[in-house]
Amino acid sequence: MHPSTAPVTRTRLRVSAGARPYVLTAPSTPTAPKAARDFVHAVLRRTPLSPLLDTAVLLTSEAVTRAHLHTPHTADILLRMLTAGHGLRISVHDRAPVRIPRPAPGEQPDDYGLLLTGHLADDWGTSPPEDLPRPTSLWFELRLGQ
Repeated sequence: MHPSTAPVTRTRLRVSAGARPYVLTAPSTPTAPKAARDFVHAVLRRTPLSPLLDTAVLLTSEAVTRAHLHTPHTADILLRMLTAGHGLRISVHDRAPVRIPRPAPGEQPDDYGLLLTGHLADDWGTSPPEDLPRPTSLWFELRLGQ
């Protein structure tokens, strides 16, 4: 799925019995992606969802890096992970009061992180920055057996 064709609003998550929420808050610093990777790895490594571990860690790293690059270093990044027997949903929110402007088209390559997310995630989407003061978020879902 190409980023321009991705859903723009967050779909309603059906929470099954036994779903477990996990939350990590980290400052928007260059170490935030590693903290998020370590967090996801620690949660998933000894669960029935461990087959999703590598993909979850990679996509989390991409999402947190994206949040860090587009927020001031005084902002916080919030990672929410919901695990269930059939899969997981990870959402990365930045709590920045202002956005760091993106370079004009042609000044940077395409957003390969979103392309990667579109290819590896079973479902994904974003909430646009116009939703402020709510945080901007990128979320993705991974499911077992797909």
